[in-house]
Amino acid sequence: MTIDRRTTLGLMGGGLALSVFGAGPVQAAPTFPGEAKVTMDLFQGDKVIGQHAYEIIGSQAAPEVRTLAGFQGRILGFRVKYELSTVEKWQGGQLSQLRSKGELRGQPFEISAERQDDRLMVVNDRGRTVKADPGLLPTTYWMPNFVQQRQVLDTQRGRVLRIEPVPLGVGSFRGRMVQGWDIGGDLPIKIFYDSAGTWSGLRFSLMGNDFEYERV
Repeated sequence: MTIDRRTTLGLMGGGLALSVFGAGPVQAAPTFPGEAKVTMDLFQGDKVIGQHAYEIIGSQAAPEVRTLAGFQGRILGFRVKYELSTVEKWQGGQLSQLRSKGELRGQPFEISAERQDDRLMVVNDRGRTVKADPGLLPTTYWMPNFVQQRQVLDTQRGRVLRIEPVPLGVGSFRGRMVQGWDIGGDLPIKIFYDSAGTWSGLRFSLMGNDFEYERV
């Protein structure tokens, strides 16, 4: 089965489904992908309007992950500009520190998170400090076990999002075999990872416009 920007992954064998989830977030260290450095092109329809890239440096015991994303497009006739820069530091299989800042429609935003004892202290986009589970994975998507979570940390607003991942099956995406997931819940996206666990694509819709990330 070949997948282009206008088709979706069909359901295939049930053996690819997740095991039954527990009631809360999965407490697991991030799974590392096959590729430590990835760049994605962002399409609006057939036009490239931006990019999203991550790079993992350091050791698996204490990695640092840097993400840069940006695009300029038109939604409902209005020009929209978005920028995001995130730095994650991990220790002992958990997020120890995160700094995220950017701009959306001319409005800057910034969040931070730092592990303190058995909690993750998050300063959200409103400047409020909230306590979160230290086992949360952020919405930088590089870790393939992101799809095994029930709650994740939004790197734009600093809020805990509820997700309900459902497997979509396997198929060929831009020449790569991938597994697809409909994330659901508070995060209405479809995301794709290759057989090595490397993030390889993402789809979402916004105000009647279709967007897609494709790995370069």
